[in-house]
Amino acid sequence: MRYYVQFPAGTGELVAASIGSHVDRPEIVYADDSSLIFESDSGYGQVVRIPFVKNSFSVIADVERRDVDRGVMELAESLRYDGLDARADTFRVMFHVDGELIAVGSRAKRALETEIAYASGQRMVGRGSGEEYWVVGRTDFDHLMLCRRHIRPKRSAKAAGAISHELSSLLVAASKPRADDVFLDPFAGSGSFPLARMSFPARRIVYSDANLERLQGDFPAGIRDGIEFLDEDALALPSFQDDEVDVIVTDPPWGEYEDLPLALPEFLGAMARSFDRVLDARTGRFVLLIARMAAEEAERALRANRLAIASEHEVLVNGHPATVFVGGRGAA
Repeated sequence: MRYYVQFPAGTGELVAASIGSHVDRPEIVYADDSSLIFESDSGYGQVVRIPFVKNSFSVIADVERRDVDRGVMELAESLRYDGLDARADTFRVMFHVDGELIAVGSRAKRALETEIAYASGQRMVGRGSGEEYWVVGRTDFDHLMLCRRHIRPKRSAKAAGAISHELSSLLVAASKPRADDVFLDPFAGSGSFPLARMSFPARRIVYSDANLERLQGDFPAGIRDGIEFLDEDALALPSFQDDEVDVIVTDPPWGEYEDLPLALPEFLGAMARSFDRVLDARTGRFVLLIARMAAEEAERALRANRLAIASEHEVLVNGHPATVFVGGRGAA
């Protein structure tokens, strides 16, 4: 089966590296910085559970991409003798080409809607609830696709400014979770990373933040049972012995909006020294999300403290430019 998925901009390499942990033997057909087309034997129910995906689709048909209206007519013709397994009574059609919703000619649109209605037994509606069929074209991909959008489970609302469910899940996946990990987020804030880490088995999942007293009331009791909470300064982490932590995934203060206890270079240096002390000296791993304006200074601090960077990724966090560093002891 062929699938099309969308995810946070700038994370394409991370998604391509992590998707094999969620679906069986994926073969990537196309990838860019915010979407992926792949083939897998996994059913769509497995695809909708990928935590770092914003939207997912099953690809019903595709045609060579030329003129969009002509392509839509060809997609309609491809349905003429095929049935569609309807999952709702009504449907609507969207046209999303090169990252934008577009309008197509009325003749082509009407032909596609007619064939979908005939193949599925569904009734077309202009808006509202129902199944969504998307015609999708991606830059530098030479096919136009007809896709069925998956109905994905709703997630709880995030606090203002919190890291999204998708990005926090992806950065946790990038840390290569292991069942015997001691996982730590020393700047845990709203808890996005510890919560995402609960999707994977771990020996310990530790939330630490100097503002714990103010923040911990936001965690439901059922979730709090799976996380250890500490009220500690991330620059010291006195509860941890040397080399006790296997992996750190964190989003430290960026220095753009928050007051830091030290000038930014000194703060990042103290942070890196703290990480160096608690991370396992042989196999420790880390994923660090930092403001892009501070990335060069953060990289310098990490490298100066035996924390090698394996990959670097530019992303947007709530519209703000940021950099993700993925690495560990002796990372290539």
